[in-house]
Amino acid sequence: MAKFKPLNENQLVMLPISLQEQLVPGTLEHTISQVVDKHLDLSVFDARYNNDETGAAAIHPKILLKVILLAYARGMISSRQTPALACGASVERACQENIIFIALSYGYPPDHSTIASFISSMQSEIQTLFSNVLLVCEELGLLDGTHFSLDGVKLSANVSKEWSGTIDELKHKRDKLQEKLQRVMAEHAQADQQPEVVVERQKKRERRFQIQVERLNQFLEEQKPKLGSDNKEIQSNVIDNESVKMPSSHGVLQGYNAQALVDSKHQVILAAEAFARQDHENIEPMLDGAKKNVAAIGKDETYFQGKQLTADSNYHSFNSLTVCREEQIDAYIPDIQFRKRDPRFADQERFQDGIHGRQQPDAKPNPFTIADFSFDPDKQVYVCPQGK
Repeated sequence: MAKFKPLNENQLVMLPISLQEQLVPGTLEHTISQVVDKHLDLSVFDARYNNDETGAAAIHPKILLKVILLAYARGMISSRQTPALACGASVERACQENIIFIALSYGYPPDHSTIASFISSMQSEIQTLFSNVLLVCEELGLLDGTHFSLDGVKLSANVSKEWSGTIDELKHKRDKLQEKLQRVMAEHAQADQQPEVVVERQKKRERRFQIQVERLNQFLEEQKPKLGSDNKEIQSNVIDNESVKMPSSHGVLQGYNAQALVDSKHQVILAAEAFARQDHENIEPMLDGAKKNVAAIGKDETYFQGKQLTADSNYHSFNSLTVCREEQIDAYIPDIQFRKRDPRFADQERFQDGIHGRQQPDAKPNPFTIADFSFDPDKQVYVCPQGK
């Protein structure tokens, strides 16, 4: 007969854990903890706390900063308790269940509202913290200062493209929504004698259209036409008017163009910013931002003179090259036609004939016409060529 150890689900076990021993030297979490504790000036956060005489004790800013830095480094961008989409558990949940995050938070797990509020309100302190980190990198010899690279990635804004359009297009959309609202209100009046569930559904529809019309009316009253770099009107967005439509590898998205200028020695970021414009317009503001950041760690304005800068063909423009010449930067930015002149790409045409390399997809068949369908008068239906 089988013999097993007893299962006692009420058994208590005490596990003494040293939180700091969980942060092993050489790991990312240990590095973050050391940098925040010893190198960052967190006094910039003191002004936002005024609870020395009244109010509950607040979670220390260094706890929130450590947790956020590690979470973002691991691709965790949701602060809520529910698991974040495509990025593992949320930051709040990690601080309750993951021993590394528990160690970084000293056993004081912040809730999602505290984390979100801290992130959204630290805009004025970011520059100081960024300069502190650059100074640490300089002291450790991580900056080379001879070769820099610039690149970007398109980021979707938390808005829908359907709320984009020129001022005239948005006015037309407003008028259409008002027409729908009038129809829904008329249906609501007729639905008063209907069951309660039908009446409630009509009320929700009516309220939804009211909110949309009010939002558009407020936007059109407050905003003027949005102009592009050529002084022609471009599409505005009712929800986030700073975002723009731009092409990306995943099609056209409503969002921003995030840029990073890095030192090539250890890929340390010298400047980072999100713009609502294309790559070829971003070299000048990125260089200006990088010069301000290196000036904060004691470098002079000639830091980038004579240094190499590489960027892809998306950054090629007359203005970009002019800026690099004026800044005396040794820039390498190919134009979009460089492959046609480079002999190393002479055989690239062979990939376009559908025989060598990538195969061309089969052409789509011509769509059916009404002649391809037969009508069944008994069933009052059309039958497709496949008999369905």
